[in-house]
Amino acid sequence: MRSSPGSKRSLQGLDWLNFCVADVQTGFGPFIAIYLTTQRWTDIAIGSVLSLGTLVAMASQLPAGALVDWMPSKRLAAALAIAAITASALLFVLMPTHFGIGLAEVMHGFASCMLNPAIAAVTISLVGSAALGERLGRNARYSSLGNGVAAAVMGGFGYYFAPGSVFWLTALLGIPSLFALSRIESRRVVRAHADAARPHRSTAAELRALFLDRRLLAFMACIVMFQMADAAMLPFVGSELAAKAGGIANLVIAACIVAPQAVVALMSPWVGRAAQRYGRRAVLLLGFGAEPVRGLLFGLISAPIPVVLIQSIDGISAAVIGVLLPLIAADIARERGHFNLIMGAIGLAVGLGATVSTAAAGAISSRIGDHAAFFALAGAGLIGTILVWFLMPETARDQVTATVPSDPR
Repeated sequence: MRSSPGSKRSLQGLDWLNFCVADVQTGFGPFIAIYLTTQRWTDIAIGSVLSLGTLVAMASQLPAGALVDWMPSKRLAAALAIAAITASALLFVLMPTHFGIGLAEVMHGFASCMLNPAIAAVTISLVGSAALGERLGRNARYSSLGNGVAAAVMGGFGYYFAPGSVFWLTALLGIPSLFALSRIESRRVVRAHADAARPHRSTAAELRALFLDRRLLAFMACIVMFQMADAAMLPFVGSELAAKAGGIANLVIAACIVAPQAVVALMSPWVGRAAQRYGRRAVLLLGFGAEPVRGLLFGLISAPIPVVLIQSIDGISAAVIGVLLPLIAADIARERGHFNLIMGAIGLAVGLGATVSTAAAGAISSRIGDHAAFFALAGAGLIGTILVWFLMPETARDQVTATVPSDPR
């Protein structure tokens, strides 16, 4: 017998939690470089502190996932992560020294690695297994809407007020994030993927079996190739536009950011339903297959308006990855446990692929040219799609939802 899904209040709280958290995280995007430039930081100093944040985020994926796994209360894990991100935003404006900014980047990197798995674990605890894919799609929709709204509002704040106002706003947005989290009730939830959201204390043999699981290894390999194709594309588009589009380059880049978010918001719930109906692998092929098409078109076309339309294709990939990544992690964790540790392992693969992407594309561009770099990125995307076709097994299984409650406090 299947219990009813989490209460309407809890599900609405989860909607707004995803929206507000996306708002908070947007403040740590390109606004950091702009702000530090106004503080008279050199390009080398800015690059070094941003690299520190990237390294911390990569190194924190597994420890942060293990910590969230260990904590009985996933809501508490999410609350601590939001508080740490809020504190790091305040450090940017209250202590804009090398020590203060470095500490902020370390705190933000580790807290971000805790936050996403914690929210996914709360989601798993709130809905039945049959509704998990669609619920993850709804999460992605609200996150995308939050990103779009926050980018516009923060851009306006940074333009009309002092650049540091972006981080004051980011810190203030931590308050509605915590309020939304408090709306998620601790008891009125169902047991879905029961072992996924439960804290585990396993032996070394069980952990070794987890990290040798064919599904996890295959998905990590596919994600590395996907990120190798994806991560460097928009930055290279920006550099091309800066050289060719002149004064409208910033407007075109803004459109290139907003357009895919609109596609994600529209498409994500469908992705979740399709993953439940047709399986994970079929939907993955759709998302991965969009990447080589985007890279090939960028290599052939550089006019501003077509570039925006081409970048919209990224919304397809972003919707698929945003929904399928936690869904596949939950599939594996249903049998193995350690959902958050699995999320950390996949996050590490994401970071590795993104790092290689920017480095390799930069090297190719400097020696051969931007068009060759785009074709190379398209090739990486094609390899990733082939890996999904030949290597990635289907992770969806028939699931039974129990009526025993789970507590995400």
